[in-house]
Amino acid sequence: MNAISFLRIAILFLAAFIAVNVARAAKPIDTDGPDFVESSEVVGKGRFQLEADVVAERDRRNSAHVTTTSTPTLLRFGVADTVELRIETEGWMRVTDDNAGSGVRSTVTGIGDIALGGKWHSQDRESSTNTPAVSWILHFEVPTGSSEFRRRGITPSLRSVITWDLPHDLALGLMPGVKYGAAPDGHRFVSGIVGVVLNKQWTQTLRTFVENSSSQIARSSDGGVVMTWDAGAAYQVTDDWQIGFRAGFAANRNSPNSQMLVELAGRF
Repeated sequence: MNAISFLRIAILFLAAFIAVNVARAAKPIDTDGPDFVESSEVVGKGRFQLEADVVAERDRRNSAHVTTTSTPTLLRFGVADTVELRIETEGWMRVTDDNAGSGVRSTVTGIGDIALGGKWHSQDRESSTNTPAVSWILHFEVPTGSSEFRRRGITPSLRSVITWDLPHDLALGLMPGVKYGAAPDGHRFVSGIVGVVLNKQWTQTLRTFVENSSSQIARSSDGGVVMTWDAGAAYQVTDDWQIGFRAGFAANRNSPNSQMLVELAGRF
């Protein structure tokens, strides 16, 4: 599936749900971003949600001068009160390498892979008993992107999101997971995923967060541990629209130096 096909699917989803004029939900929009740790909630039966990001990442490790720009996009469709289907893509990507040693600059552009999957909200939260909300996210990343960014084989991943309500309008989220991926040489390996986030709800429309995120926990021969410290905020413009941002900084020497993300999310 190329970028044009993906865009057509997105437009069809959007047009269908605008046409049937789905009734607005009573609750405000709940998004998986802009934080790394996703939400434990689903979008609700018959609802369609779009979460579109622009991400800029800088990598200055080992004399490298690499800047990556991408447009990750997540489409979510509720097929039941507790289940949603998901299509996620890394979107358009641009990697610029300013090689400090040779003085030669190279730029590669293309489309990232697409992941298909679903989320199941298996347990509601209950503050009085300290019961967390729990969901499960299963994805299958398919090698559909441009040759420069296409990964080898199908990459399955399983994550759980666990969220506790805390006093003083705080919420704690934990997202452990596992992924079965492939290295550039083709060999397969298992890696872990872990994120911990603390949210503060300042008003009905504004929240901020700090988190520690590990997108990969693997042996050094398979890329090692990639870990960042993140902070950001989300502001609800209306019940169905939200803007947000996240800034991330390397937590170890094996991770890209910095990352900045801006997100626009809408529900239909």
